[in-house]
Amino acid sequence: MFDVTVFSMMKKLVLTLSSALLLATFNASAMEAHQPSTVVELYTSQGCSSCPPADALMGRLVEYGGKEVLGLSFAVTYWDYIGWKDTFGRQENDIRQARYRDQMGARYVYTPQMVVAGENHFVGSDGAKLKEQLSKFEGHAKKLDLKWRIEGKKIHITLPRSETPATLWQVDIDHLKEVNIQRGENSGRQITYHNVVRNSERLRSWDGSPTEITLDMTELEHQGRDGCALLVQKGESGPIIAALQIDL
Repeated sequence: MFDVTVFSMMKKLVLTLSSALLLATFNASAMEAHQPSTVVELYTSQGCSSCPPADALMGRLVEYGGKEVLGLSFAVTYWDYIGWKDTFGRQENDIRQARYRDQMGARYVYTPQMVVAGENHFVGSDGAKLKEQLSKFEGHAKKLDLKWRIEGKKIHITLPRSETPATLWQVDIDHLKEVNIQRGENSGRQITYHNVVRNSERLRSWDGSPTEITLDMTELEHQGRDGCALLVQKGESGPIIAALQIDL
């Protein structure tokens, strides 16, 4: 007589192994991408006492903006001297912000600063201004209809013809980071940062002719990053005409 208990155990084992195999397959191809409508950059510093409200506003934007808004937190280094070295700060972020200063005719850089669409800036904790700017620049990151396909750890992105020559940037991000700040103006505070920029790389100049680029996510995954974004930007610091968010 066949042992029903053994049969039941074998059935459970098969189901467990099948589920594990499906999960492994899913994890191996979990990369996805979408084209947001708007890009918002926040220039912030862990050493700046005025920044936590802006960091919280960015958190709400990322959480509730869904796929329509790409929020990016760029940590700068020029406040490090006042007692706390920003753990995410990069001089490349300082340079990017300085380019915006020059492009927009501002007199100085500051934190917290939000830049929407690569076109306008304001104090990064001003929620009313953010709402106004999101409405004003809605759709700017979809001026080009990007197409893409994913093959393993690579994503192939097709850019259509454009009348606007541009620069292609890859911006690597971590979705969520908490930092216990031990010195400086925010000493004793635990602050949560969203879509933290860990690296930004100028991929190439683009003359506007139809083209395809390929991004290999293998190294990014090995580094433990959560994903990246492709920014298509007029000049090096002008209006952003397209963007693609890629999540690992």
